[in-house]
Amino acid sequence: MKTENSEKKRMRIGVMVGNYHSDHPRRLVRLIWEFLSERDVDSRFYLGTESSSFLADIDAQGNKFDYQYSDFYNLSRFDDLDLLIVSIGTLSIYQSHITVDEFLSRMPEIPIILLDNDTELKNGAWLIADNYNGVVECVEHLIKVHGLKKLVFLGGPHGNRDAEERLRAYLDTMNRHGFIVTDQMIEHGDYSEHVDREVEKLLDNNPDAEGIVSANDEMAVAIYRVCRKRGLEPGRDIAVTGFDDTEVAKYMNPPLTTIKQDYDLLSRKAVDKAFAILDKKEVKSEMITSPMVCRASCGCEMKSDGKWDENDEIERDELIHNLWKSLDSRHESWIGSLLMREMLLETADRERFLEKLGMSLSYLGTSKSYVYLFDEPRKVKSGENPGLPKNLRLVMVQTGNDCTVYRREEAPLLDAGKGSGIPEAIPEGRFMSFFLFYEEYQYGTLNLEIEPERTEFFYMFSLEIGSSLRYLQISMQRARYHAELQALARHDNLTGLYNRLGLIGAVSGYMKQNEDRYFAAMMADLDHLKQINDTFGHNEGDNAIIRAAETLREAVGSLAPLGRTGGDEYMGIFTVVDEKDTDRVRAIVKAKCEEYNSVSGKPYFVEISLGFHIFRQEEYTELASVMDKADAKLYEAKKLRRPSVVR
Repeated sequence: MKTENSEKKRMRIGVMVGNYHSDHPRRLVRLIWEFLSERDVDSRFYLGTESSSFLADIDAQGNKFDYQYSDFYNLSRFDDLDLLIVSIGTLSIYQSHITVDEFLSRMPEIPIILLDNDTELKNGAWLIADNYNGVVECVEHLIKVHGLKKLVFLGGPHGNRDAEERLRAYLDTMNRHGFIVTDQMIEHGDYSEHVDREVEKLLDNNPDAEGIVSANDEMAVAIYRVCRKRGLEPGRDIAVTGFDDTEVAKYMNPPLTTIKQDYDLLSRKAVDKAFAILDKKEVKSEMITSPMVCRASCGCEMKSDGKWDENDEIERDELIHNLWKSLDSRHESWIGSLLMREMLLETADRERFLEKLGMSLSYLGTSKSYVYLFDEPRKVKSGENPGLPKNLRLVMVQTGNDCTVYRREEAPLLDAGKGSGIPEAIPEGRFMSFFLFYEEYQYGTLNLEIEPERTEFFYMFSLEIGSSLRYLQISMQRARYHAELQALARHDNLTGLYNRLGLIGAVSGYMKQNEDRYFAAMMADLDHLKQINDTFGHNEGDNAIIRAAETLREAVGSLAPLGRTGGDEYMGIFTVVDEKDTDRVRAIVKAKCEEYNSVSGKPYFVEISLGFHIFRQEEYTELASVMDKADAKLYEAKKLRRPSVVR
């Protein structure tokens, strides 16, 4: 695969991950980033998250637009990729209205390493954790070791492959032991810790529940919280288990019994298989074992001394390090909020806004950033597939302290699958890509060369940029609307010519541009307009007015100020050398009228009477002074018009 600007380009791998607010996708990104950094390859990480669960309790309106991310991943076609690693399980929340096959059909026609799903691929391979046997082992443990019978299940999102397998394993194991499972014993969450309502419903419907099997660790956090509100202590009064073995699981109180996802192995295998495909080697799909990790939350005993084991000292140091990073992130967030306030002040000017954005990203320590915007925002509703845009452009490049902003007409245009022919439009390096949108409006993407641990902050920052772009959009719409109002105030609605006010301003500017020239003031009348209106109706009268305006415009040229200043009255100013120029205009008007009348089929003639007055610029004081003299000539010309325009 070659671009127009290079004989041999570096390989570029795309990584698609969703639900970035959760531990599972965050760890995938960090590990795949590390493994790709060991290779001489460019990368793009397309990151989506969701907000609907965070403010679900107050039904916040802004939480209803996470569906936009489904379209975001289509934009990977513009990045000239050689291979994609797709964590399809983490994307399921954005693609509820389409199947996995439909989603993959929108991707570039390149090899794909598919994570969290075993859909067979024409070109690529899949990697998936052994969700089924992991949950079977966990439920068997609760039944056989702890003697529990009433186990309820908190599942993941509908349509998610991992969630479906984990639910099936729970049902099969319970049925194998002769335990009846009712619909009231199962609820579905969104894999986040914001599932308190679902946990409440499970416990309300099953007050005798002995254990809750959670489809992932993050939802177990909500289980702990709700149980304690009800006076139930996890691990003592009710068993709780999770899935994934996230970083926080071992530090929960009590430590969480869970099923291990080997993120290191999964990420390493994904990268290895990717490079094997790029090296034209054969690869096979693979299922990775997910063993159970027993801790205190299921009822297993904790160590009697309550001390850390020999590895825990390292883990504790890592936890403290992460705490300090969290404090740094909080400081960064404060700075980011202040910078966004500064950017909002620039939403009246597109180029100035982009300059401010580049300066802000530089101040925040990004080594490189690229902003790509559509020529016009796209309005996309849930369930729609707007297809690929044809107008995605590179509008801003920030490198260190330097920032380049492209004007709208100069911004490089990207072509899906072909690049742009401009080297800097698709840069080399490792970038995190964020979608810029606000509610139903899509604006483009932000690509940043940052480390994975800074992703959370810049994700929030990208949402603020989307909000600012909405302000910019509204500001530009208002400016256009104001310009349209001004135009309406200065133009005649029927003909599009100037009205009297507009003509006065246009004449002043025209004369300044043509100093030391002679000018002709022209007065014109549409002959017998009242007769046309009275005999044939005002629609025919309007037709005659419009035709007269077109005829006069053709005669005096497109640059000359021309206005309709009354029902049948027109005024104009144009440069001349002598009277021959006014004779030429008179001849053109006569010829055009005759031409129209010969073919119009109208029961009346469209004819125009004209009067001219030639003057020098220094004679001009006001429009009326020269037009009065032209009007006197018009009065004489009107004596020669035909007595009736009826054929």
